[in-house]
Amino acid sequence: MAWAHWGCCPWLILFCVYVWSHPTPVDLAREDVRNCSTSPPHLPVTAVNTTVRLTALRQKIQAWNLSAYIIPDTDAHMSEYIGRHDERRAWITGFTGTAGVAVVTLRKAALWTDSRYWTQAERQMDCNWELHKEVGTTPIVTWLLAEIPSGGSVGFDPFLFSIGMFFPQSLDLSKPAG
Repeated sequence: MAWAHWGCCPWLILFCVYVWSHPTPVDLAREDVRNCSTSPPHLPVTAVNTTVRLTALRQKIQAWNLSAYIIPDTDAHMSEYIGRHDERRAWITGFTGTAGVAVVTLRKAALWTDSRYWTQAERQMDCNWELHKEVGTTPIVTWLLAEIPSGGSVGFDPFLFSIGMFFPQSLDLSKPAG
């Protein structure tokens, strides 16, 4: 009996299926990630203001006569999971993901992380930071060679990573980028 009632309006059934299976388009301007291209920039409530931290680090970089400083996401034991007191990269960037390397120069600050954390980084970092969506040491070294002046020095905490791991012997740091 029910079929007889709906049997006379197959177009109504198709219309309902179409409407229910195609949701209304949403505004693609996401409010939960940063947008540094607008003026003023849009920052979500989860973003951490790192201006004071970066200014202090840049003063130290200048005092140490460095051109850049590298902040990895490791501790002195190369542990996979690090304690809160060792979360240096998270503190300086605001990004709390478990994978990433931050590099700060006198003019720029950049973070490299893999695709698991791109959205999280966009939600947690302010517009002081560039997000690089590449992994590995080669993109970081290439960026450093392009950003720091010839003869510049790069600083790092030697207890936080092995040089052999971070700078493979195949990379020649004396060559200019290009």
